[in-house]
Amino acid sequence: MKNLLIFTLLLNFLFCNAQEFEKITVSKTDNSELYINDENSTELFYYKFVPKNNIRGVLVIIPSGGELVENTLKQITLHKIALEKGILVIVPSINWGTDNREEEFKLLDKIFTEVVSKHKLSKDKFIIGGLSSGAMISLTYAEKSVKKPENFFLIPKGIFALDAPLDQARFYKYCEREIEKNIYQPAVDEAKWIKNNCDSIYGGSPEKFSEKYVENSIYSFGAKEGGNAKYLKKMPLLMFTDLDTDWLINQRHRDLNDWNGIDIISMINQLRIMGNENAKVIVSQGKGIRLDGSKNPHSWSIMDSDICLNWIIETIDK
Repeated sequence: MKNLLIFTLLLNFLFCNAQEFEKITVSKTDNSELYINDENSTELFYYKFVPKNNIRGVLVIIPSGGELVENTLKQITLHKIALEKGILVIVPSINWGTDNREEEFKLLDKIFTEVVSKHKLSKDKFIIGGLSSGAMISLTYAEKSVKKPENFFLIPKGIFALDAPLDQARFYKYCEREIEKNIYQPAVDEAKWIKNNCDSIYGGSPEKFSEKYVENSIYSFGAKEGGNAKYLKKMPLLMFTDLDTDWLINQRHRDLNDWNGIDIISMINQLRIMGNENAKVIVSQGKGIRLDGSKNPHSWSIMDSDICLNWIIETIDK
C-alpha cells in the first residue's frame, strides 16, 4: 500500500503541466550497469513527455552519476516549460555506465529510433544535455557522432551541459591533490577510485600516457584545437558552471584549480576562437543547492531553465 501511494504521488508530480506522460521499457536487463541505485531492478527505460500539439523538436535530459530519473525531475522545471512550447522531452535511465560509453550510446540510439519512428520526427531537431556525467555523455555523443556519423543514429542539433569534467588529465591531477590533502573522506575515496580507474584504463598517469588522455577527453587544455573539442566547432553549445569560492574553500578546502569551470571556460573560449559563435557559458555564483537542501555548486539548480529553454528553441528553430 505504501509503494502504491508513493507511485501515485510520483505520477501526480510528473503529470503536472504535461498533456501526456509515458514510462517506456527498453530492456529488462542492464548488464552494463547503466542505471544504478534502483534496488534490485534491472530494467532500462525512459520517461517521455509528449506535447498535445505539433512537436517542434526533442529535448533529452540525462541524469547525473547515481541519480534516479525521478530525483532529476524533482530538481528542474525544464521538462515542464519545454513541453508547453511544443518540445517532446525524453529522460533516459542512464546514471552510470561504461568507460567507453558504447552501451550508453546504443541505448540512446535505440530510444531515438523509437521516438523518431513513433512520432514521425526529423532527426535534426534533437537537443541533448545533462549534469556532470550526464553532461559528459551528451558531449561525448556529440563529438563521436560528428567524427563518425555512420556509427550513430543522429548528430545532435545542440548540447547543454552542467558542470561537466572535461579534461581527463586535469581531472587526474585533481584526484592526486584530493588524495594528498586527505581532508574530506568521501571526496578522497572518490578520487582514489577515479585515479585507480584511470591507471587501469590508460596504463598510468597523464605524464606517461598523454596521448591516451587526450584521445579520451572531451577537451584537452594545450592540445591542438582542444583535442576532441574540435568536433564541436560547429555545434551549438550552452554550458553552465557555478563559482562558489566560499564552498570551495570552507567546505572542501579546494581552489580554482579544482573547479570544473576552469576547463569549461577554456573550452568555450577555444571553440569561439575556432569560429563557433554559438558556444556559450553561463557562470553563476552560489546558486548550487542539492535536492536535500545542502549547498553544492555541482547541482541542477545552477541552470537557469528559462535561459536554457530560450536557447533550445532558438537552436531547434534555426
